[in-house]
Amino acid sequence: MTFTFTAERRPFPRWLGPFSPARGKYSGFRFHWNRFGTWVVENGGDRGFWPLLDSDGAQAIASLVLAEWGGGRVLLLPNGLAIKPLQGDLEVGRRVVIGRFHGSVIVDRHDGMPFDLCNPGVLRPGDPWPGPRTTGLECVIQSDGSLVCTWYHPSSLGRDEVSYQLRGPDALLAQTFRKARPGDTGGRVRVTANGLVITNYQRWNGDWMSTYLGKTDLGDWNDWSSWIQ
Repeated sequence: MTFTFTAERRPFPRWLGPFSPARGKYSGFRFHWNRFGTWVVENGGDRGFWPLLDSDGAQAIASLVLAEWGGGRVLLLPNGLAIKPLQGDLEVGRRVVIGRFHGSVIVDRHDGMPFDLCNPGVLRPGDPWPGPRTTGLECVIQSDGSLVCTWYHPSSLGRDEVSYQLRGPDALLAQTFRKARPGDTGGRVRVTANGLVITNYQRWNGDWMSTYLGKTDLGDWNDWSSWIQ
């Protein structure tokens, strides 16, 4: 399905729900030379930028963010919300809902082969993950396969921290995680915009590995309206 984007009405509503902080200036979906995409580490260790495949939706989200903020990071959540963290001196820690997206998030690799975050090819749980490693919602998988997300937002008393179980137990996901990371019963995972689950971890020799764990049911991610203000 083609990627589409529908902007929220201004003023953009505040987002108090699940969120992942940026881990470095090259993580997540962001802008480079006015194009919306994500940084990746390619073969040989060089850093490359994979922009969203050109479409009306990709142009719409880029036009909105560039006009309003000049760029920056955007978090694409598994339930279809596009969240923009604000960066002004009085806005650090605040996030707003800028719109909703539908369809496959497809990025344009340098080898001329698009990579589809909804349909990444013939991948089985436990296979090496060939796609972007830093996008998606960061969660912690529990020993039973449930997914817990922890985040904060500013409050009148400083900041409120929230920890919430977003998905219930999943025996297959837990089994795949333990197989990918022997000795770990839980740890950090990422749920991509189209619902794929990956985990990044450091091997014994110091190399970083990214493994595909499976796909979640996006029907479980839809009703987060109580966190929109």
